[in-house]
Amino acid sequence: MTTDSASDTETRRQAAEAEESDPRLRTAKRLLVALFGLGSFGAGAFTSAQVLFFTQSLHRTPGQISVALSTAGAVAMVFILPFGKLADRLDRRRLVALLNLAAGIAFLGYLLPSSLVGFVVVTGAVVILQRMVAPVRSALIAQLFPVTRVKVRAATYVAYNAGFSLGSLGAAWAVSVGTEGAYRVLLFVDVAGFLACAAITLLLPVVRAGHDRTVKRGYAALRDRPFLVATATNLFGSLHDSALFIGVPLWLLQATDAPHWTIPTVTVVNCLLVVALQTRLTRGTDTRRGAALAQWRGTLALGTGCVLLVFTAGELGVLGYALLACAVVLFTVSEMVQSAGAWGLSFSLADESRVTEYQAVFGLSLDAQEIVGPLLVTGLVLGVPHGWGWALLGLFVVVPSFVGTRLTLGTPVPWRRAPAPRTARSGT
Repeated sequence: MTTDSASDTETRRQAAEAEESDPRLRTAKRLLVALFGLGSFGAGAFTSAQVLFFTQSLHRTPGQISVALSTAGAVAMVFILPFGKLADRLDRRRLVALLNLAAGIAFLGYLLPSSLVGFVVVTGAVVILQRMVAPVRSALIAQLFPVTRVKVRAATYVAYNAGFSLGSLGAAWAVSVGTEGAYRVLLFVDVAGFLACAAITLLLPVVRAGHDRTVKRGYAALRDRPFLVATATNLFGSLHDSALFIGVPLWLLQATDAPHWTIPTVTVVNCLLVVALQTRLTRGTDTRRGAALAQWRGTLALGTGCVLLVFTAGELGVLGYALLACAVVLFTVSEMVQSAGAWGLSFSLADESRVTEYQAVFGLSLDAQEIVGPLLVTGLVLGVPHGWGWALLGLFVVVPSFVGTRLTLGTPVPWRRAPAPRTARSGT
């Protein structure tokens, strides 16, 4: 380690200690954890049973539901970039509160009698508002915590997973009851979660950032090659989500003799590991190099897990169950490490004056994964005989990620600078 790099490391360590010892920022971190936890509790309660709510309470057909969700997702992807650019000129704290409030009100639209067009409009409003709040929320974290932003993001991710899991238990209750009233309770729980998030956001410190908020032409993030490479690399690395929650359940049902109870067990193991280890596994991802290497290691874990599943087809003996367990653990490690690296890159490569715009662009890789991932994983896992589809999936994620990591580490970011001076004060 050179003298300069050692000095930089010591400077960052001291800055991190200063942030973590600031009582206002400690309170802000607790508020953010509560925000993500309560919000995901409501989301878990409603999302886990939303199809049943749509079909049994609103009497919508599966085709109508698909059209509404697909249309909303497509419109959200179109508007997210101009919105991200606009959001960088606004107060992020108030904007997050406003978007949460608007989303809660939009959900109440499902209670109004409406035609198919009305259902599509309400669904569109709900989906678009939820997509819009994500990049602003990440930018707010970056603004509040210039040095420890990745660590704080990891803590909120843990809270999100825990809240979503607990909310899903409420959905299980509603499904067991099976009445329209039970499903409406889930809707009100989700609305309450959004309103709570809006209120909590206004309790966060007011940040006076030093960046320029004047209008800037064009989309800098779309011209930033290192950032676009990192975004594309994240598309491949984030396929752990589809592999674990779509590929593994389908594989267990269609290609093995595993009992059905193994499928929810996969989700339980995943949630427990994330809650226990996510924050620890973010260490070292607050720099560009550390984040890129973490993303690569996470993707390599995904590829290794895919290879193990090749040998689990058919009757599962002791060895088969052991390989299955190892694959699930590797997929979960991939989720934690790759996500931490992705957060680090999305922050470290972003222009501090356009953080929301950059977060919006980076989020497109996750949107694309949600569209491409299920089709790709299902086609390979079930379409290629003898389990070799898993091996092909492993190659599909590892090779592009390796190339992307090399390019990310080798490409300079000439505009990168230290975070702007800032002050924080409590505000409502």
